Amino acid sequence: MSTDPRLDPRPPDPEPTVEDLGMAPALCARRLYQLGAAMVATHTLQARLSPVQFAALQAVHNQPGLDQRALAGLIAQDTPTTSAVVEKLAERGLLVRGASPADGRTRLLSLTDAGRAVLLQLQPAVRKAQAALLRPLPRAEQLQFMRLLVTLLEAHGRMPVRAGAGPDAPAA
Repeated sequence: MSTDPRLDPRPPDPEPTVEDLGMAPALCARRLYQLGAAMVATHTLQARLSPVQFAALQAVHNQPGLDQRALAGLIAQDTPTTSAVVEKLAERGLLVRGASPADGRTRLLSLTDAGRAVLLQLQPAVRKAQAALLRPLPRAEQLQFMRLLVTLLEAHGRMPVRAGAGPDAPAA
């Protein structure tokens, strides 16, 4: 049989759509999130931490004195979920909650020595897991992919703003 499409008696297939290929953006984003969370969890679960708990420790480490509402935004969780995460981390002695001098109702968060030790122990493995997620792409495409993700999140108002944040910023 000839490889020339002009000589093929069959009608051409219609152009595939994004949905036909199982590539709906939301579905792909969810699958990538699940893959990334699983890759990170293989390391964080050794310390009895979920990926979200690890993210909370990292955020509090990066911004000591953070309040729970700001933490929720940084780790992309709702406030009740964040409250439960903070409660569990506090029960384990990994972080402490203190009242804000400006507003006694606001709880400010900081890591304990134990929380800092667990975080520092896990960071190299979590960094490697994050890198492994992007490893199938060449370095230039990894940066481009991250820029595109950030652009989408910013366009939809879902990217926390932080000095030095962005796809080109060094990893924390």
